[in-house]
Amino acid sequence: MADLENIGVTVELHVYDLTKGLAASLSQMLLGKHLDGVWHTGIVAYGREYFFGSGGVQSVRPSGTVLGQPDRIVNLGDTFIPYEVFLDYVLGLGDSTF
Repeated sequence: MADLENIGVTVELHVYDLTKGLAASLSQMLLGKHLDGVWHTGIVAYGREYFFGSGGVQSVRPSGTVLGQPDRIVNLGDTFIPYEVFLDYVLGLGDSTF
C-alpha cells in the first residue's frame, strides 16, 4: 500500500480581475497610468479556495466566489503538509494579518 504521507496535494493560485477588463481599457484615460487589472487572488488546496474576504479568511469550493471563474490559474506545485497544519496556518493568517 502506498505511503499516504508522500502523496502531494496540488496547490493553485486563482487570479481574478475585479474590474472584468475595465481597468485595462480605461485606466490610462482615467488615471494617466495603464493598469492591467485590479486583482483578487485565492489559494486552492484540499478541495477548497481560500481568500481574504470581508470577514477575514474565507473558503468556498474552487471558483465558487461571486467573481465566477478565475481569469488565470497558476499551478504552484504540490504540498505535503497535512491538512490540519495547512488549515491552522491559513486561519492563523486571518487572526494575525487581516
